[in-house]
Amino acid sequence: MKINLLSALILSVLSVPLFAQNTIEVPLSDPGQPGKLSINAMFSDEITVRSHNEQNVIINYSGDGIREEDSQAMKNGMKRISGGGMGLEVVEDNNEVEISTGPFPTNDLEMTVYVPRNFSIKLNTVQGDVNVFDVEGELEISAVNGDIDLGDISGTVLVNSVNGDMNVDFKYITPGSPMSFTGVNGDMEVAFPADSKFTAKMKTEWGDVYTNFDMDIDREGTKSESKSDDGFKIAINKWIIGEVNGGGPEFLFKTLHGDISIRKKQNK
Repeated sequence: MKINLLSALILSVLSVPLFAQNTIEVPLSDPGQPGKLSINAMFSDEITVRSHNEQNVIINYSGDGIREEDSQAMKNGMKRISGGGMGLEVVEDNNEVEISTGPFPTNDLEMTVYVPRNFSIKLNTVQGDVNVFDVEGELEISAVNGDIDLGDISGTVLVNSVNGDMNVDFKYITPGSPMSFTGVNGDMEVAFPADSKFTAKMKTEWGDVYTNFDMDIDREGTKSESKSDDGFKIAINKWIIGEVNGGGPEFLFKTLHGDISIRKKQNK
């Protein structure tokens, strides 16, 4: 009897994630062609985007108080999920998939989204960590309170973090395209292939800048002058400019409190 009871408890524990996990499969209008995923999440615990070998988008989500109200897709490819004061809405239109949550705390919402590899990502969140792995396209990532981790990515990036660390690892970059990495409170580490060509514009108020690239460094003081009825104002902002492999498009690295690390990866 004790053995049966123990087996029942183990089965119960193992079964909990299965009941808590929900899945939405989103077909694409034009499978095999490039697409875009947009996520606008006010509050969450963690959001992860990964590539897969399928030609659709799969959303796995879990969280207390989240329930699926209608298991049937609504018109125009829209599906609505809500529970209590929050909602989760998914819309697909011409290979663009939009996911949005309601304006209220979502009770530890965790979401993992699987997309084809040739997808661009636009992701905005107020609360929660953000992870994006192994996608090829344009990435625009913004997080207010949470860490940002982008790994094995290819393409271009615009990323901004207010309170949290930033870790970005490129497999390939798009030649000739500018990029921007900005933060306020948190360390920043960005890794590029060794043969990347760019001009780094770097600045941190309370921190240090590190790199293992061979950079042709130029330190400049950018001065701006302005006049008004109240008087005359001069502001001087010191930037560090570094050319990598002869220079190229401008890559902006800026944070207020934190270190900036620009790392060279060995080409495989």
